[in-house]
Amino acid sequence: MLTNAISWAELDELAHRLTATGNITSEVTVADWLPLEEAFEVLRVTDDHAGLVQLRNMFGALYAQDTFAGNPLLQQIDSAAIYAARNLRDDRNLAHFLGAKGHNLHRQGYHQQAITSFNEASILYEGIGDSWEAMKNHYMTALCLRALGKRDAALQVLDDVFERVAPDNPWRAQPLQVKAWLVQDTGDLAQAEQLLRQAVQLHLKGGTAPLISGALADLGEVVGLQGRFVEARGIFHQALAILYASSGQYQRLIARTKLKLAELLWRNGNYDTCLDLLDEADMLISGYGHYYDLMWRIELLRAVTYLYRREWYRFSQKARLTLRIRRDLGLSNILLFQQMVKRAWLGIGFPR
Repeated sequence: MLTNAISWAELDELAHRLTATGNITSEVTVADWLPLEEAFEVLRVTDDHAGLVQLRNMFGALYAQDTFAGNPLLQQIDSAAIYAARNLRDDRNLAHFLGAKGHNLHRQGYHQQAITSFNEASILYEGIGDSWEAMKNHYMTALCLRALGKRDAALQVLDDVFERVAPDNPWRAQPLQVKAWLVQDTGDLAQAEQLLRQAVQLHLKGGTAPLISGALADLGEVVGLQGRFVEARGIFHQALAILYASSGQYQRLIARTKLKLAELLWRNGNYDTCLDLLDEADMLISGYGHYYDLMWRIELLRAVTYLYRREWYRFSQKARLTLRIRRDLGLSNILLFQQMVKRAWLGIGFPR
């Protein structure tokens, strides 16, 4: 099979079909991937750098969604396309690929590696005069820095971003949301709620369904932490309804929301329903095998729930699994213990 024999029209149709697919395990077969696998092999063997960049761009939407980002074939294509873009000195595509890679590394829990990708992407965007995309990649490092326990550095990044984004710009909702997390970390739940309500309103002006839903889930958590259980539960159900009504690959976001709702039920002493929700969240992501950052949080809440139910063996199992996943991600378990103690004392929820 020669390079010019690749059916780009067939690949384009496949890309559109996969983008609309919500569940990889039931809706996509091994045979569905075969045209992409064959095309990639041809481009790789022939060292067709331009073709590899084109192929990566054709399937770009899959890297921005949740379901397929950890697919081994897509990861190979991503790595090959980054290498190809470097060789072509194609800084715009290289910056785009690195930014997307940073997002997926962050979602998986590899925060330090994500920072490296975001920083390089930001530098490349500045070099080609695209200060907006440079700033957006710089902003993403704040999420990673917070996850690594570097709060002051995260706040500095956010301060830089706020200076460059107008108060009425809908995109400003995203750094506002992260600012709310950092404020929540200090125990100021009232201010965190205020920031999140601002974020929700801005998202409603120009945000996508997953952005709106994510901000609502954070708002539900903060409202619940202030003891307004019924209101919080209603906000969570609103967040889930938005995702269920949307077409797309949102398993990770649904699982994230169910985890937060499970925490609300845990604080209300409803351990059985909490565990049921954790099982549902686990099933949503377990088939994809790469959302380790969410996995350890699910296992942590399971461990604490079993501890409160005095199921010692299950507690021990889940506690060990939590620590192992975090260790594999390069995250500090000492920091986790410190955060657990601090957050329990302040009543601000579980580490995230």
